[in-house]
Amino acid sequence: MPVEFVAPREPLVASIAEDMRLSDAEEVWASHHHTPAEALRFGWGLSDYASIAVYDSAPLAMLGLIRGDLLSGTGVVWMLASNASLRYPREFLTQTGPVIKEMLSVCPRLCNYVHQRNVKSVVWLKRLGFTIEPAIQYGVDSEQFHPFHIERYH
Repeated sequence: MPVEFVAPREPLVASIAEDMRLSDAEEVWASHHHTPAEALRFGWGLSDYASIAVYDSAPLAMLGLIRGDLLSGTGVVWMLASNASLRYPREFLTQTGPVIKEMLSVCPRLCNYVHQRNVKSVVWLKRLGFTIEPAIQYGVDSEQFHPFHIERYH
């Protein structure tokens, strides 16, 4: 059974917010002082593309792309996951890769920041081919975050 990527709908967003992984909830608090629900709705509102990953009717994560600098082709990619995503790591990882490739066709460089303590997300990003930079101070609380990026190669 494949992971489906569906358009965001409020009940799915609310489900992810209620079941957000603790490391993601801590990350959005450290970066912007957002609750899980505020972070999901904020990202959704800014995104040119947003989708919810669903597997076996369970919402796993919400991800999006915010087109940034049109001159450089840089976009901001983001994802916040539910605890349900931890039950299907292989399915989620293998089927998220094509979504990242699709985003790279729109913005040839994707970037953002990941909280240093969000170890599962750092590992996931590396497996998808993102470069993880050394941590720097970032966010409302000036905590340690790793800048990360990936580029489309011709």
